[in-house]
Amino acid sequence: MDINKNQMFIVSLDNGIHNEEPISMKVFNNFQDGSQLVQLNETVFGVYKNNSNDPKTSYLDDYEIIKSDIAELLDISHENNRRIVTEEKNIGIFTELNYSQTLESRVSITSVLQSVVSSINSGLLGKDKTEYYNNILNNKNNTKSNPLNTNESVKEVIDLGLNAIFDKLELERKAPLDNDTKKNIRKNYIRMILFDYIVDRKYRNYDYSVITGLDSNNNQVWEKVYLAPISVSSAKTKESSVPNKTYLLNNKYIKRDNILPTLYEYYYRDIKRLTETFNDALKLYKDALCRIIYNNTNLEKAQELEKIISDNLTTIARIQKDKEDKDYKEKKINKVERTMATQSINIKITNKLDLIQKKYPINLKDHPELMNNKSTKETDEKVKLIVEEEKNKDAGFTSTLIITSIVALICGIGTGIAVILLFFGN
Repeated sequence: MDINKNQMFIVSLDNGIHNEEPISMKVFNNFQDGSQLVQLNETVFGVYKNNSNDPKTSYLDDYEIIKSDIAELLDISHENNRRIVTEEKNIGIFTELNYSQTLESRVSITSVLQSVVSSINSGLLGKDKTEYYNNILNNKNNTKSNPLNTNESVKEVIDLGLNAIFDKLELERKAPLDNDTKKNIRKNYIRMILFDYIVDRKYRNYDYSVITGLDSNNNQVWEKVYLAPISVSSAKTKESSVPNKTYLLNNKYIKRDNILPTLYEYYYRDIKRLTETFNDALKLYKDALCRIIYNNTNLEKAQELEKIISDNLTTIARIQKDKEDKDYKEKKINKVERTMATQSINIKITNKLDLIQKKYPINLKDHPELMNNKSTKETDEKVKLIVEEEKNKDAGFTSTLIITSIVALICGIGTGIAVILLFFGN
């Protein structure tokens, strides 16, 4: 399709109502998966995908939007996805490369391992590191039918990615990375893996990350570096190549059931603040997830995706509760300190939940009659009417419910009692 043939618009949401801004699109490069490197209005760079042109794959564009919003809700580093439409139909998704740096300043780590291997062959890495990489990379026993199934082996694959990133960066900048930089990179890297588990993503390779090191003038000096995922979804061909209940990370097949146990055993400090919130506010998260999912795809796909993600969050919340109960019993957690930490965490939860509620004021799971014709003017009017009715009927109720739930969580009291306290307090 000639993407410049018809006038295109980029979509944004204001209280659930679509706004469309006219755009121009210039193509700079075509990738093997069918996506394109483009520039909108001669200013913003990004990646354009057009699964929507095929009815059999249009749901993949829906998933791009859904997963981007879920990443925002969960405070996972991600890049923003927006719908591209014509006057007649959806035609694709634009993934903004939302960094302040210029495109040329970005450094892809698609070939990080190849770079490290090249450095080994050139004698730039010592004997110990050479043996380390050779032992892992030459493991011929790891196949689709024989995924890694111990926490130790999964940790080895995760560390392979981290160590390759660290070694690559240190070779580029010709100096060791400081501990704070390593800690930040590791946190984003581990949270990417947790996000993949939540949304049931089966494939993540180095292709989906970037590293950047710039000074204040956008010169490539490697004084500061960071890592962030470049997408929240994989190409369909990549996902379909991985068996069910399996996760392909850094070209190594992993048994999915080992992901969470490994993260909890070896990387808990990197996921703790997030997993604690699942334990604290699971119902609120599930409501927000329904708003995101049901507002962005058809009923059948929404129900399918909701079950997957809801079950995954429930699993994490259960594991988190079991860990905290055990730590309380073994006196590894101080209850007062945990309560204070919960208060700080739940302020962020409230802000994220409020953001989703403003974007999607109607939970279409409760109004399925609106779902199949979301793009029509009639449906827009129905949505506006329901918004106004709910505002008049339950003015302030939603915000109060969130605040009430947070008070209950912090104070360890029931929601009903918390409501009474709030209303008497007012």
